[in-house]
Amino acid sequence: MQDTAIVWTEKTWNPTTGCTVVSAECKHCYALRIAEPKRGTPAFPNGFDITLREHKLREPFKIKEPSLIFVNSMSDLFHVDISDDYRDRVVDVIRQTPQHQYQTLTKRPDNAARYWSTRKVPSNLWMGTTIGHQSSVHRLEHLKRIDAEIRFVSAEPLLGIVEFGDLSGIHWVIGGGESGSHLFNGPDAEARSMARYNRTLHKWEPREDRAPWARALRDQCVKQGVAFFWKQWGGRMGHDAGRILDGRTWDEFPREPPSGWRTDLVRKPQASLPVIQ
Repeated sequence: MQDTAIVWTEKTWNPTTGCTVVSAECKHCYALRIAEPKRGTPAFPNGFDITLREHKLREPFKIKEPSLIFVNSMSDLFHVDISDDYRDRVVDVIRQTPQHQYQTLTKRPDNAARYWSTRKVPSNLWMGTTIGHQSSVHRLEHLKRIDAEIRFVSAEPLLGIVEFGDLSGIHWVIGGGESGSHLFNGPDAEARSMARYNRTLHKWEPREDRAPWARALRDQCVKQGVAFFWKQWGGRMGHDAGRILDGRTWDEFPREPPSGWRTDLVRKPQASLPVIQ
């Protein structure tokens, strides 16, 4: 269990690691870039191949303060190569630690919907899917089939204007631009980046020509009453170009964070930004 710089959560818990590419959002996967160079080391003996980390299963029991925990930042719990039996063991830990709120993201919401069709989703587990490109919008309908108290979408990396359509049953949308050193040069720097490196000022800046991508997300959420969180414009590191969209940060959450929420970090909804119930 680790503290994390991901601004919409507090800790990461990885009872599995590894995944495979399924869509455009995966092309420059940060988890792959971290794990694969460490293949054969104690940290990632199998690189980015699917690996069950049973020794990590009990980590949430060691965290005394109520926390917001991102499950599988380095994997996808609903990958087809992970068995339902092992998923049950992960979910059992979530049920047994109701003081925490858990968040998990999948690019395989169809498999998640199949799994949950015969099980009850714990009230402290938020279920999300990634939709950063219009070609992935079909995932929304699978997510809606899951009877979770909080259903959310991560539009990161955001790769264009995404039109969700009906967001009923969706409680939260997170948006953000891609990050990574590949954004300095090459075709993907132009095609995928929402930030540009200013070589005169030696800093990353939001690309105004990509602002419509972010505004389209925000406007759909505002219109349909969905909590909206703008995470980053991106750059070599995610925070390089900041988080300001149209003069302010957007830090809405679908539910009040746990009582142990770290108020020293810019992760709590501002007083002027109501939490949407």
